[in-house]
Amino acid sequence: MPLNTPIAKLPRMQPTIAKKFSQLGLRTLGDALWYFPFRHEDWRSRATIAELSVGQDVTIAATVVRISSRRAWHRRGTTIIDTTVTDDSEAKLHVVWFNMPFLAKSLHPGDNIFLSGTVSQAKDGRLQMSNPTFERPSDNPLHEKLVPVYRSTDGLSQRQIRLVMKHAVSFAGGVPDVLPSSLCTELNILPLPEALAGIHFPAEPEHARRAVERLKFDELLAWHLHIRSEEQRQQRQRAPIIPFHEPEIRSFVQHLPFTLTNDQRVSAWQILQDMAQPQAMSRLVQGDVGSGKTVVAALVAYNTALSHQQVALVAPTLVLAEQHWKTFKTMLGKHETKIALLTGADASIYSAGSEARVPRAELYAAIHAGTVSVLIGTHAILQPEMKFHALGLVIVDEQQRFGVEQRQTLLGNRDISPHFLSLTATPIPRSFALWLNGILAMSTISTKPPGRLPIQSTVITGPDHHQVDTAIESALNRKEQIYILTPLIEESDSLGVRAATTEHERLTELFAHARVGLLHGGLPAEQRIAILNEFRDHRIDILVSTTVIEVGIDVPNATLMVVEGAERFGLAQLHQLRGRVGRSDKQSTCLFVSDRNDAAIRQRLSKIAATNDGFAVAELDYSERGGGDLYGQRQSGLPTWQLASVGDHELFDRVKTFASSLDSGEHQRYLDHFEERGVYSQFHRE
Repeated sequence: MPLNTPIAKLPRMQPTIAKKFSQLGLRTLGDALWYFPFRHEDWRSRATIAELSVGQDVTIAATVVRISSRRAWHRRGTTIIDTTVTDDSEAKLHVVWFNMPFLAKSLHPGDNIFLSGTVSQAKDGRLQMSNPTFERPSDNPLHEKLVPVYRSTDGLSQRQIRLVMKHAVSFAGGVPDVLPSSLCTELNILPLPEALAGIHFPAEPEHARRAVERLKFDELLAWHLHIRSEEQRQQRQRAPIIPFHEPEIRSFVQHLPFTLTNDQRVSAWQILQDMAQPQAMSRLVQGDVGSGKTVVAALVAYNTALSHQQVALVAPTLVLAEQHWKTFKTMLGKHETKIALLTGADASIYSAGSEARVPRAELYAAIHAGTVSVLIGTHAILQPEMKFHALGLVIVDEQQRFGVEQRQTLLGNRDISPHFLSLTATPIPRSFALWLNGILAMSTISTKPPGRLPIQSTVITGPDHHQVDTAIESALNRKEQIYILTPLIEESDSLGVRAATTEHERLTELFAHARVGLLHGGLPAEQRIAILNEFRDHRIDILVSTTVIEVGIDVPNATLMVVEGAERFGLAQLHQLRGRVGRSDKQSTCLFVSDRNDAAIRQRLSKIAATNDGFAVAELDYSERGGGDLYGQRQSGLPTWQLASVGDHELFDRVKTFASSLDSGEHQRYLDHFEERGVYSQFHRE
């Protein structure tokens, strides 16, 4: 019976049960063979009923004393099987099964059975087992072995799954192993057929451990081979060579109204060196708010324009795009570089000190003709009608606000690809994973402008919310401004978190002497910009907002950020929000607030409150959310391994050492093997 036999065709397999297997993605014996248990129950060691205690996982040999069936009065349609068993210790144990009515006919007083489960305490104080696994004595008893436990679905028992697994494992010996037996011996890992049999039905715990180790080895090897393939693909990706125009760049730096920090100089030099190579650059500049990432971007954009190559800078919000527009006009306008702005509402061209709004079609034509060197914009740049003459560099600011496909729209699938530069205060988990795996280069700007003080962060939970209003009052007394950030626009009874509209009403009443503004994504773009300008001009003291202020807002007099419902945000996003304050020489404060008095929430928020380092926050965010698909669409989440985990450091090192020893032919042969098996399809590039 080959492994491609449908489970539905197995002897005595009922169609309804086969459908349950199908719901788990198990349609053939081959599917079942690669569906691994998540733990094993050890049925070999047993206790008497007299020795049992609450919380104990145990197997007992017992005799049925009484069995009855009844309907649950509080759960319509639920059948309860009540059973009493005893053993040689003469103690008795209450056993209950739910929705297994057939047991009332198959079990009878006097029957000897083996039970395995967790001991609990019933409402009347008696010890009991709920839904234990049971087996009758046999020549091949399950209760003398390690028993696999699988993830299941309603209506599919562990016994039914194990019977199918028995069929599947009987053909494990026919599964080809890409690793020769001699190599398995050298690497001290089990051959694949033995590992497949051992993970389902191991003879002893050590056998199960070694089986899991071999299968983890395969998962991590497939993962590492795909990473190496991606590195090789990037090395083959050709890009325009953009040399370092030293005299012009020196002049650019000398005419800046400030001195570049050492971190800015190093980051710019790393980028310029990358872009002088024929391979496409893929680099991220990580630097906290106010560290000067935009200046570095303007410098390398100018160097690109000097080589008659175009630059596209994409920002996630209208406010941030216009902020870059103003900065680039100031820095590049005097160097006779033609710059354009494209947003959903505006198309403008700036050249030789003159700015003019133009029809969108005229801007498209100028981009296509190559007369515009630098294009700054929002998602509007990603439209299909946008055709560049010679796109040499793509800069994405705050890339966590863009999807993978959106970024790929600009990079395209060209023979000559533009260089890629990303700017962020906190790398998203996917970017952090790409950097960890050597696919993405990173430059760090850790030095802030002189005079900036570290932001003081505090966690406030549960009944301590009154401290927020005290902090607001203190900031108002100092003539400083406040952000109040909420996760929702309108109140939601089901979510139980503060909303912008209700918090705006509360604060307007509480601080009648202050000017309280309201900002959220439901307002028209023009109104949002007008409100932000009022806040920037200090015509608003307290701005209650949703996350529309996450990036691109620069108000030096704002010194207090209150994040309500902070538990609902990712750590990287909380760091971005915190970055709206701390933009002057005044002491700034960020309050991470949760109405829930929960120890786990406080512990999580305390991690980000303890550091202002965006890179450290990225590490925390990665460990919490995972790195997502390096080649797919998910920007967070752990790799979809069945068995391996990011904590398997020693095994990962062994795999990397082995993979590094492979020549190109062996590398491809192993990769083809894993792809043919189809088990690791989640690693394929999409």
